Amino acid sequence: MHITIVTSKKEYSLSAEKGASLLDLLRSNGIKVNSVCGGKGRCGKCAIRLLSGRLDITTADRAVFSEAELENGCRLACRAALYDDITIELINSGEEILADPDGMPVNNGIYADSDGMPEDNEKTAVPETVFGKAEYGIAIDIGTTTLALALVDINQGRVLCCRTSENPQRVYGTDVISRIDRAAKGSGSELKKLISSKLSTEIAALINDNKPEYGEIKRIAIAGNTAMLHILRGYDTSGLGSHPFTPVNINFEELQLAALLSEEKLPDDLKCVPVTILPGISAFVGADIVSGLFSLGFQKREKPCLFLDLGTNGEMAVGTRDRLLVTSVAAGPAFEGGNIKWGTGSIKGAISKVSIRDGKPGIKTVGGLLPPKGICGTGVIETTAELLGNKIIDETGLLSDLFFDSGYPLSKNASGETIVFTQDDIREVQLAKSAVRAGLEILLERYGAGYDEIDRLYISGGFGHTLDISKAAKIGMIPEELYGKCEAKGNTSLSGLISFLRDPKKGRTAFERIRKISKELYLSSDEKFNRLFLEYMSFE
Repeated sequence: MHITIVTSKKEYSLSAEKGASLLDLLRSNGIKVNSVCGGKGRCGKCAIRLLSGRLDITTADRAVFSEAELENGCRLACRAALYDDITIELINSGEEILADPDGMPVNNGIYADSDGMPEDNEKTAVPETVFGKAEYGIAIDIGTTTLALALVDINQGRVLCCRTSENPQRVYGTDVISRIDRAAKGSGSELKKLISSKLSTEIAALINDNKPEYGEIKRIAIAGNTAMLHILRGYDTSGLGSHPFTPVNINFEELQLAALLSEEKLPDDLKCVPVTILPGISAFVGADIVSGLFSLGFQKREKPCLFLDLGTNGEMAVGTRDRLLVTSVAAGPAFEGGNIKWGTGSIKGAISKVSIRDGKPGIKTVGGLLPPKGICGTGVIETTAELLGNKIIDETGLLSDLFFDSGYPLSKNASGETIVFTQDDIREVQLAKSAVRAGLEILLERYGAGYDEIDRLYISGGFGHTLDISKAAKIGMIPEELYGKCEAKGNTSLSGLISFLRDPKKGRTAFERIRKISKELYLSSDEKFNRLFLEYMSFE
């Protein structure tokens, strides 16, 4: 059969065997299609439009698309079996995540030491960078959704440039479990190839944009959750997906860049650059969390502090320099735009701020780009809080009759389609926020600390510094008693990597201390956690 694929940039002509999966055909030919549910027919992100030929309408198609959309040719690529010559148009293509993430100081920025405050000798003005006279390091944070890199003057602690982009593995599902499952079932080499190729491209772009001279990249440090680092290293992920959840390796690893990215073409001067892969605590609390705790100085804290990293998992910790209790909850991808009808990453044009006045929505987008393209994580929280505050949803999360079937309209995109927030979207938010809230409550109880004893609650993750904490508290994700103690800190994993690059010996000691004083709390079979999870589903 002959398959023609039309995109905004080019046209592809492919052949396929009878009965083949359209999504598999697209992936095998390097055509990027989002499928954040892992090809299970739920998220709607792999939508395509049939221009000619025949694609049967499936039950999953009817659950995602309206009758008008189905008549207009909308189908899910993951459910589409090929039995005819067709021409299709891709609807959702991958977008680059907004660069210069999370308020990271760039060019003239002094980067904070790992206690969250500039060192005394760093409070002077920073002279203009003179390339060729400095030594550089590259910090790389591999998130489930986002890949972030920073070029650092490791002598002066200056962040010279940041690059962020979507993790290309996202096409295999937005959540960690989907990636673990796909890797364990034979797609591990493809997932490794995707991230290795992307790293090679992003490192080259980072260097080309800034022109450091030959041999001046002295070291690279990498962090990520345990699953992402296992896939990067080509390790068996099967132990991460089932009890007793045993990782292959969560210790420090030292190797050269050429060994890490063995199949990629690298400039000669980069092949021998030493790479340090930072250590984690467990299968569910990875190097990104240890790096975040390091960046916030938990290894030196005398008063108990809380740490919450919001992503597809909600990793959290509480404690001081003497004792840390850590855990992880399955928050789902809602906070990163996954499983949301119009959800997207923090791309330019994503709705990030929402206010409703007199029943009418007002929006702001990432980068100020209009018309909007979708809704990112902060927009998801803000929309929920505003709908609740305006009594458009009740305490159970039920949308008013006026919007129950169609969803609440926020704006129109460039194609004139209405971006809506649906009843299913609200349920995704409820699942995510209740898991986080229940996890925080149990963590504090088992640690033996009350709200009044907590000095700070640090919130990290893709929200950056843009999260309106008052709205997170309004929907019940953050306890009101901690609202005044909250600080949104952005990508703390990248922050910790940068601090590590400046002084690897000091960083190694701090990382090992954090690991030594940390004890993991398992919540999946905890009866009280499950009871609180159901209780916090409500917005009361």
